[in-house]
Amino acid sequence: MIDEPFRRWLARHAAAPVPVLHRLGVTPNALSWTGLLLALVATALVARGALMPGVVAWLVSRVADGYDGLLARYANTNSLFGGYLDLTLDMLAYSAMACAFAYVMPADRLLWLFVLTGYVLAVTTTLALSSLAERANRQIGGNRSIQFTAGLAEAGETTIVYVLLALMPSLSRWILMVWVGLLIATTVQRTLLARRILRP
Repeated sequence: MIDEPFRRWLARHAAAPVPVLHRLGVTPNALSWTGLLLALVATALVARGALMPGVVAWLVSRVADGYDGLLARYANTNSLFGGYLDLTLDMLAYSAMACAFAYVMPADRLLWLFVLTGYVLAVTTTLALSSLAERANRQIGGNRSIQFTAGLAEAGETTIVYVLLALMPSLSRWILMVWVGLLIATTVQRTLLARRILRP
């Protein structure tokens, strides 16, 4: 829900580092890998119970990840493999953080299983819709390698959930119940959209 507005804001108001990164020879794929490495550091910190330092490292990792697409467009090096790599590494990062939280919050592990199932459904629905919409010559949004559809639960909302869990771990069960509900709603939302635009 907030991903596209944030990307537009980043491109308009915080793109100053992009030319510098280009001059230094940094590639978009290198930024994607850097984002993953920082996310794995965040995962290790969370798993050790250092929730706030872990979430700070997570936020830095997401900033690094946010610049890979900007750099690719600036350097005119957009590639289909870059889009594939970006999404694959992102899903590894988000899932690893979920596992770290589940490890450090054993009372909520069942809810975290529902969260991971929600991640699978959210990504499956957007990828299936993207692929089939392309076959149907339907544009469903964005200028990225993969056509992502807006939803209630996206990357930005996931980060908000991780921040809330670090700030209010005593409310983790309620936060996760709401989050699972949003993931389910996103799956339903995309299924209804697919029914509307893919039906003959």
